[in-house]
Amino acid sequence: MKVSCSQENLTHGVNMVQRAVSDKNTMPILGGIFLQAKENSLSFRATNLELSIECTVTAEIEEEGCVVLPARIFSELVRRLPQGPIYIESENEGTSVKIRYNQSELQLNTFNAEEFPSLPEVKEENKVILNASLLKNMIKQVAIAISKDESRPIFTGVLFEFEQSLLNMVATDTHRLALRQGQINEHYSGLEQTSFIIPGRTLMELSRLLNEEAGEVQLIFTESQAMFSFENIRVVSRLIEGTFPNYRQVIPEERNTRITIENSTFLQAVERASLFARDEDHQGFSVIKLKTTDSGLIIDGASPELGRVHEEVVASVEGEMTEIAFNAKYISDVLKVIEAEEIIMDLSGSLSPGVIKPRESDGYLYLILPVRMD
Repeated sequence: MKVSCSQENLTHGVNMVQRAVSDKNTMPILGGIFLQAKENSLSFRATNLELSIECTVTAEIEEEGCVVLPARIFSELVRRLPQGPIYIESENEGTSVKIRYNQSELQLNTFNAEEFPSLPEVKEENKVILNASLLKNMIKQVAIAISKDESRPIFTGVLFEFEQSLLNMVATDTHRLALRQGQINEHYSGLEQTSFIIPGRTLMELSRLLNEEAGEVQLIFTESQAMFSFENIRVVSRLIEGTFPNYRQVIPEERNTRITIENSTFLQAVERASLFARDEDHQGFSVIKLKTTDSGLIIDGASPELGRVHEEVVASVEGEMTEIAFNAKYISDVLKVIEAEEIIMDLSGSLSPGVIKPRESDGYLYLILPVRMD
């Protein structure tokens, strides 16, 4: 392999794929970044066998070929290289590369490129076109409810559920649930009953890679794999096996109380109250109490060590007066990802789940379980 590539393109390629590099030592080859020079482009690829990312940039190719470079040192190196053309050439029968820049050069040892896993092939059994900015926003709004408990893999993923021209994305850690509905731009197969579970880590990386210029994202999926393609990037992920719980049956159909409140005002009050509300009886998280009044909402937080806080916030309250307690973080998390100026909170009693959503519905719903108080 013999190529010339700008430092800017090298840095871009490495930055796009390096988060898929494996940090485990079971297979040393997975600690590398695969570079392939072909025609007028240079492709970067990394994988941890669950997630694979490939990015292609323009380059001058004098000799086609491929190498695998150690990701940690190579990524640190390219960020420190000077602006301008960088020359990379295989040496010693592919066991090292020579990298030249300005009047300087260095030698970097390589892995055996033949041992690097190929990018999983995802046949076009089902294909969907999604708006990139919408997809990024949907991921942001459901990601807060993804579980970190690896002992229950289904809850570490996000359900993708297709209903004709709509996509429902759902995540739950069993204490809260986030549902976001979005429009599909195009689809090329019968999607009426299609659903699958994508690992949360994959979607977080996808969100990081998406930008406002991406335009549209092509999603292709099979029974075991999904691939997102946009601009010069491909993200391939395995799917999580198993059946996602029936989330519809836990969403309350009726309410006793509806609170309409300004988002930013509510968030600031919750965050202040949470400072005083750490409760060791509830695994150390901050428990705040909400109480409706004729004129609004009272938010209380207290700690024997720190003191107490009493917040009164103007809000519109319809229905029965009620008291309920929640994990403060679960409330602040959702308020931060709702862009609407006003939110609605529907309550059905002190022991029933609360539902938070934008006042002007954008297809988003967030369900949160209350904390039982003595």
